[in-house]
Amino acid sequence: MSIPETLFYLSVSLLVIVYVGYYSLCLYVTKTKKLNVKKNAKFRPKVSFVIPTWNEGNTIEGKLKNTLKLKYPKDKLEIIAIDSGSTDSTKKIIKKFKNIKLIEEKERHGKASALNKVFKYCKGDIIVISDADSRLKEDILLKSMPYFFDTRVGALTGKLVLINPDENMTTKIEKNYRKFYHLIRNAESILDSTVVFHGPFSAFRNGLVKKISKDSVADDTELAIRIRKKNYKTLFISDAIFWEYTPTKFSERIKLKQRRAHGIIQIMFRFFSTFFFNPDYRIFGFLIFPVEFFMHVISPILILVILISAFFLPLNILASMLTLFLIGLLIPQARSFIITFLQTQYSCFRGIIDYTFKSDSHKWEKIYGTRRY
Repeated sequence: MSIPETLFYLSVSLLVIVYVGYYSLCLYVTKTKKLNVKKNAKFRPKVSFVIPTWNEGNTIEGKLKNTLKLKYPKDKLEIIAIDSGSTDSTKKIIKKFKNIKLIEEKERHGKASALNKVFKYCKGDIIVISDADSRLKEDILLKSMPYFFDTRVGALTGKLVLINPDENMTTKIEKNYRKFYHLIRNAESILDSTVVFHGPFSAFRNGLVKKISKDSVADDTELAIRIRKKNYKTLFISDAIFWEYTPTKFSERIKLKQRRAHGIIQIMFRFFSTFFFNPDYRIFGFLIFPVEFFMHVISPILILVILISAFFLPLNILASMLTLFLIGLLIPQARSFIITFLQTQYSCFRGIIDYTFKSDSHKWEKIYGTRRY
């Protein structure tokens, strides 16, 4: 067997073993086990609810109205907007809401910088961060805060429900991706902790993280991983629901996924030596972090190896592979899986390039397809 053939079969085998194995494990865990957390349904800690903004004039009013409708004791909820030098009507709109505190930055330095500033003003036991282009279910705090009764829980995130899941092929791809995503996050939380958090809704104990990296592209995930480093649980809560539009344009979806991949890869490399096969972090160190590192960093590189080495395969084997691939594209469910997987791998590969060449994406470009309120 030639070197290209060996690389091809080895890469394919690794991908199948890791993805099928991890998916099967997660499926088994979610069906047979429950989250081992001491939840108290009546627990109501004081919450500092933070909304970072930058030129959100078309969506901020709806966001603030949605936030004010949250079912939670008013004396235990403070709402703070941190604006990063908006040049549109954002600040003017926020100032119309007298019961919402506004903190202003004269210049935009990125979301991470804004969060570092606003943390100093938060008086709550729990800090919640929520993006301006998301909408939260009224009971999201009532569903999520009781988990903090367990002193082992340091942070949690909620479940994204798409507003437009069946609008076109691009949104259907995201819908299928979310099924896999939520299964993995739920299983990781049951096993130990999950590493990937959501910007639309993430909550953590005040004081656990006082500062994050100024160039952080995935500030939500960095918060989670810093808290896990301190040996607290970081959980995905499936009944803490929030809504968001997903882009209808494939180009916008690629851009969004690429930015997210860049941010997660950035965090994984920075904390690689802390967690990778570190026995101090038990299942998280031996299984969850290594597999997530594989899926975000190793997997897209293996896909590239497969594509290159395939050209050196014997023609009969290459023809068979291409035939199987084309047959898969003709089957609706298989086609959706193949497109979703390859697009995710492409986004991760681009994320690796962005991270390697230090792309300045912490001052991210807006994805207007998610701002349709």
